[in-house]
Amino acid sequence: MGSHLEQLDRLSGLLATVSRDAAGTIGRASVALLDLDPDRARAVLAEVAERAATHRRIDELVPLALVRQQPVASDLRLVLSALRMNTELHRMDALAAHIAKLVLARHPAPVVPPPVRPLIGAMAETTARIADKAALVLVTRDRLDAIQLGLDDDELDVQYERLFTVLTDAWPYGVQAAIDVAMLGRYYERFADHAVNVARRVAYLVGGDMARGVL
Repeated sequence: MGSHLEQLDRLSGLLATVSRDAAGTIGRASVALLDLDPDRARAVLAEVAERAATHRRIDELVPLALVRQQPVASDLRLVLSALRMNTELHRMDALAAHIAKLVLARHPAPVVPPPVRPLIGAMAETTARIADKAALVLVTRDRLDAIQLGLDDDELDVQYERLFTVLTDAWPYGVQAAIDVAMLGRYYERFADHAVNVARRVAYLVGGDMARGVL
């Protein structure tokens, strides 16, 4: 089973790996979306399905990591945060899968009409950047970087609002296309929110204080 410290190291390593992989998955889901690539979309679904086992492993490690008579505060923060982070990361995977499923459901037709391709592409890029930074923060444990990640999220919120302006401004592509695009915007917005929450948990791990707007 390994020592207590080994369990904590294993838990931290798995979280970092899953976060890095989730960042890659949303990037590949976006390529599948914008390139109309059903094979890549199916590959995204396979990645997410395979990573479900790692999410379960993290949940299994939590009680093992708690097996200590007098755990120190930093260890307790890590274990409690691990559960929350794993939930956030699992939801990120689900959102990437939603994008891939939408590609497959509409293929061979495009999901994104030409006028909104640049905006959806920008949202995809911002989301991927946020996910990459969150994955890096999990490794570096840089509290300032974790807190500042919210600025990137603000950029995505502006893009999300702009998307709805486009959808309500004489939209000529029908109701289904509008729903699809609105859902895509929501998927990216929520994916980024979960990534930011992971980073904020790192801030909590380092500082032990979720006050003052950290969470």
